[in-house]
Amino acid sequence: MNNKQKGIFYVILGSMFWGIGGTVSQKLFQSYQIPLDWFITIRLIFSGMFLLLLAGICKQNIINIFSDRHTIFQLFIYSIFGMLAVQYTFLASIEAGNAAVATLLQYLAPIVMLIFLLVTRKISFKWIDLIIILISTFGTFLLLTSGNINNIVVAPKAIFWGLLSAVAAAFYTLYAGRLFIRNTPLTVIGWSMIFAGLFISLFNRHWSINPFSFGIKGIFFITFVIIVGTALSFFLYLLSVKYINPQLTALLGCIEPLTAVLLSILWLKQPFNIVQVFGMLIILSVVILISIINSKEKQASHT
Repeated sequence: MNNKQKGIFYVILGSMFWGIGGTVSQKLFQSYQIPLDWFITIRLIFSGMFLLLLAGICKQNIINIFSDRHTIFQLFIYSIFGMLAVQYTFLASIEAGNAAVATLLQYLAPIVMLIFLLVTRKISFKWIDLIIILISTFGTFLLLTSGNINNIVVAPKAIFWGLLSAVAAAFYTLYAGRLFIRNTPLTVIGWSMIFAGLFISLFNRHWSINPFSFGIKGIFFITFVIIVGTALSFFLYLLSVKYINPQLTALLGCIEPLTAVLLSILWLKQPFNIVQVFGMLIILSVVILISIINSKEKQASHT
C-alpha cells in the first residue's frame, strides 16, 4: 500500500467512524435518554485525553502549546467557540432530530465560510459562488420540507441547532489555522477537547448519573462514541493529511454523511422520502463541487 492509498484508507475509515459515531449518539439519546450536557462532558474530556495519549505515543510535545500566552488565549477561544460550539450544536441537533439531518446541516459549513469570505471581501465575487449558495439553499429546502414550504418534516429545534452547527464548524475551520502553525493538530484538538469538556462541566446538571445504570450495551455505545466515533476519527482524519492533499481529504470526508444516512435508514429505521434524499444529494454535490474548485484554484496558484 503506497502513501496515497494509505491516506485514502485513513480518511475513509475516519469519516465512516464519524458517521457511525453520530448515529450511535442518536441511539443513546433515543433509547437511553442520556442527558446532553453529561454526554458532551464525558465525550470531550475522555476523547481529549485519548488524543493526547496518542500524541505522546507519536512523540509529540504536548506541553509546548502552553509556552506562549497568546497561544494559550487562542487555544481558549478555539476550545469554547470552536470545539465546544461544534460538539454541542451537532449533538443537540441529533437529540432533537436525527444524526443524518444533523450531519448534512453541519456540512453546510463550506457555504457559511464562502458567504463570510464574500461579505468580508477576503475573496472576490464570482457568479459560481452565487450559484453554489442558491443550489445549496435549494437542497436544504428539499431536505427540511420535502418540497412543501408549509410542511416542515424536520423538528424546528433540530434545524436551529443544525444550522448553528454549520456556523460553528465554519469558525472552527477558519480559526484552526492560527493554532496549527506552531503546534501539531493532534495536540491542539486534544487540549481543546479537554478545555471544552471542563468548561461545560461547570454547567453539568447530571453529575450524579451512574454510567453503569445504562447497562453493558449502553456503556459499549458510550465508549464507542468516545474512542472510535470521536478520538480515532480525528486521529485518522489528521493522519490522512500526511499522505494526501487536504482537498482530497475533504472530498472523501463526504463519506461521513453518507454513512450517517445509511445507518439511520437501515439500523434506526429513520424514514426519508425521495424528495429529502434528492435534497441530501444536492447538498453533498455542492460540498464536492467546492472541494474540486478549491483544489483547482490552489493548483493554479502554485503554477
